[in-house]
Amino acid sequence: MLGWLRRTLTRRRVIVDDEAPRRVRVLEEEPSEALVYTIALTLLIILALSILEALYLLTFHQWSDSIFNGIMLVIGTVLGALWGRHG
Repeated sequence: MLGWLRRTLTRRRVIVDDEAPRRVRVLEEEPSEALVYTIALTLLIILALSILEALYLLTFHQWSDSIFNGIMLVIGTVLGALWGRHG
């Protein structure tokens, strides 16, 4: 079920052989299971908070800063995890 997320988070590096310049190798580094589950959980939380914000907006006809701050916190966490993995 999370195969698409694993493929998305897999690092691919192209290495050119010095002895034979036409020979190329592609190394793939799979992400850790903890990273995959963390990203999946945060995407689920973003979806739930977005639905909650929409329902709040429809019910009370005003914007909820608290829910929006929660969405921004989760997005910042995901970006921090991805940038941390990249480095």
